[in-house]
Amino acid sequence: MSIARVRPLAATPDTRRGAADLPTVAGTSLGIAEASVSKTRQRRMLAACDVDPGPLGANADASLLGIDCVLAVRKSKIRAPDKLLHLEQRIQVHTPFAVDEKLGVRAKVEHVEQTPGGEKARAGFDFLGRDGAVVATATATTLVAEPSWLRDAPGFQGDPRAGHRLVGRKLLTSAKVQAYSEEAGNRLRFDPAYAVRNGLRAPVANALMTVTWALDACRAAGAATGAFTLTARFPSPLFWDDGVDVLVREDGGKVAAVRCVSSAGALVCEAEVG
Repeated sequence: MSIARVRPLAATPDTRRGAADLPTVAGTSLGIAEASVSKTRQRRMLAACDVDPGPLGANADASLLGIDCVLAVRKSKIRAPDKLLHLEQRIQVHTPFAVDEKLGVRAKVEHVEQTPGGEKARAGFDFLGRDGAVVATATATTLVAEPSWLRDAPGFQGDPRAGHRLVGRKLLTSAKVQAYSEEAGNRLRFDPAYAVRNGLRAPVANALMTVTWALDACRAAGAATGAFTLTARFPSPLFWDDGVDVLVREDGGKVAAVRCVSSAGALVCEAEVG
């Protein structure tokens, strides 16, 4: 693992130590008015995932809206980004939308609960086309906790590969993790020393990379090309030097679920497709 390649983070109000941690209130509107998956952004993030953008044509990869969800949650709660951990992401596409298409956004906090691990919140997003119709919806579930929570998070019990078929393999590097997550400004993705101080063996990749892999696996099987729903959970952390097996489970000849399993045998993503 080469630490010399790590790019320093800019000292923005969100990344400086001492950023306020305010309680989250259900019903609060989130400060995001529009979103867009630009060609440049899609090219960079898919390259970081070793995903070919060709099958998408002029369409945007909807998984990339997950970054907008997390940024909106983080900024609206004025959270230090290092403490915002991603537990689950749901994406529902009603109508495919194009790269560079400007989307309006309605977003609010839907549910908040205090758990032994920290404050757990679910935020919902409607992405609107030019005519005001909803083209996609998303839900992001996050936990406010010290990054060390990932070290002790209960993992999947049993063989995560059972009942699933291998369709691809990925190999992460620090450069790929940073390229995918450069907008998020989270030391957990960029700083090896910070990860070690929190009891983790290496920086942690953005869990949304596994959602991008899951959608790519669906497209390769002829699924998720029009309207679809994908709900992903992230039971275990994915480290920036991990290898990952991408596996699918089929039902009636169609992809019904995708799992991403690290080289250490941890289930890092479990996604249901409909």
